[in-house]
Order: sequence, then structure tokens, then C-alpha cells
Amino acid sequence: MDTYEALLHRRSVRKYLKDPVAPEIINKIMTAALWAPSGSNSQPWRFYVATGKKRDELLDAMIAASGPDAPSVEAYDELVERVEKTRQNIPEGNTEETGIRRMSEDGAKFIRFGSLRFYQAPVMIVVATPKQFGATSHQSIGAAIQNILLAAHAEGLATCWLGMPLIYRDTLIDILHILKDEVLVTSISLGYPDKASPINKLVMPRMPFEKAVHVISD
Repeated sequence: MDTYEALLHRRSVRKYLKDPVAPEIINKIMTAALWAPSGSNSQPWRFYVATGKKRDELLDAMIAASGPDAPSVEAYDELVERVEKTRQNIPEGNTEETGIRRMSEDGAKFIRFGSLRFYQAPVMIVVATPKQFGATSHQSIGAAIQNILLAAHAEGLATCWLGMPLIYRDTLIDILHILKDEVLVTSISLGYPDKASPINKLVMPRMPFEKAVHVISD
């Protein structure tokens, strides 16, 4: 895949097929993360990748941690269907007023509980950093995450960069056996996109080039 094609066409995906991702493809994507640039080649990232039974255990734990209002897996699937039907009735070009969270009460619930359960993707990635690196390591980790997003897209997979699961950091630490001297930074869902889902057809506009980029030559 052409680099610019990957950069301009990658999108955050919030509904995935249940198809598992082969270990060799996961390893290929995570290797791309390890080759990201970092300050003084510090490589301050630590990745915890949950698949198979561990992924299922993490999903169940996140649902439980979300409290009594959290929908079950079955109830969540029904919620997604309702949001999809609502999304189908919104024109494709009308994006600024139709973010999923703003569509309806169901839309807001979908974003909240969907994020907390990694949108039930078959692969859940949690990113941490050793405490000694401090906050400056987040810049390097951001580069590594971008590599994951682009490598996944090149492999025909999809991702969503998620901060909300860290609300239940104790659950993530317990299930994934994250080391005590590490700090959680962020998380990512990974899997094959459900291309038929209206949820995944929302394309939000970007800031105009002239407003964001200032080329100074004189």
C-alpha cells in the first residue's frame, strides 16, 4: 500500500468482524510499532496485546467494571443495531452535526460503552511506559501508535485509538498483569472492519489546510 494512501484513507473503526487476527499479522504490526522514532532511542513503550481467551476475559472484566448500567454482550449488540438504523437515515455528507455521540441517547451510550469494551474487537492493545521515563515519553509513544494504525490499515485491518478504557486502569493492570513500575498511557482496538456497518461510514471533516498550515519563507 502506498504511504500516502494509508495516511489519507485510514479511519477510526467502531464495529469489527468477529474473525480472529492471525498471530503472524499481529506480530508484523507490533514490529512496526517498535521501529517508531523515540527520544534518544529510549523506546519507552510497552505493549500488552490481548487475544483469544485473554481478550474474552478482559472484555468480561471491563463490562463488570462499568457497573450495573453496562449492557451485556447481547444487549450491546442490540444497541449497535439501533444506532446503525439511525445512522442509515443520515445523509453521508452531513457530518459536522451527526457525530455518533450526538445522534441520540443510544449513540452516546454506544460511544461510552463501546469505548470501554474496545468495541468488542478481537484484539485489544494496552500501551504502558516505565515510570522513569515520565510524561515526555508520550511523544515517542504517539509515534509508535501511529505506526500501529498505519500498519494495520496496510494489512486490511482497522483500529480505534482509545483513552476511555483507562478509566478502569486497575482492571487492565490486573487482567493483563501489567508491571507495577509501569504507567498506562492509552489503548487501541484492532480487528477486521465490518465494512457494511453504517457506523464505520462516518467521515468527519478536517481543518482547512490554510488554517492549519503556515508556510513561512520570508
